[in-house]
Amino acid sequence: MNKILDKLSIIIVIVVIVISINTISSNFTKALQAKYYLKVDSNNREYIEKIVTENYKLTGTLNEVAYMQGLGDWYLFLYYEDGTEGEKSFVDGNSKVEHLREYIRENGYNEGEASWTKIRISFWTIVVAIAYEIFYLRIRMRKKKREKEINNI
Repeated sequence: MNKILDKLSIIIVIVVIVISINTISSNFTKALQAKYYLKVDSNNREYIEKIVTENYKLTGTLNEVAYMQGLGDWYLFLYYEDGTEGEKSFVDGNSKVEHLREYIRENGYNEGEASWTKIRISFWTIVVAIAYEIFYLRIRMRKKKREKEINNI
């Protein structure tokens, strides 16, 4: 019975570590991008579409917009309700669309920050899983040693 528990404990720790490593690797590029997303709803649709149509031709109804800073420019990503996407780059300091960039930054959410949080949680999960397994194995070894000493008496 104890051997089954030992093997089960090791398997669970390995599975937790593999899932955590997978989470870290899948979120690392998102964390470095620092892309801000904003859902387009009835409260902000008119404002966003007005600014976008002045500088870019919309091909449908917007569902979400995103902004990502580049080197000397920034990118506006347009996500339509039908699943299509559009992208437009603007030079930093373009006064016609600067308001939109600030609006997205202030009212949207940063996917990069959420990804860094997932990475930190996954990292600490790995640390706790390894520490748990080390302590578990040490306790099992001490218990076996005591049982051996009792049986020799």
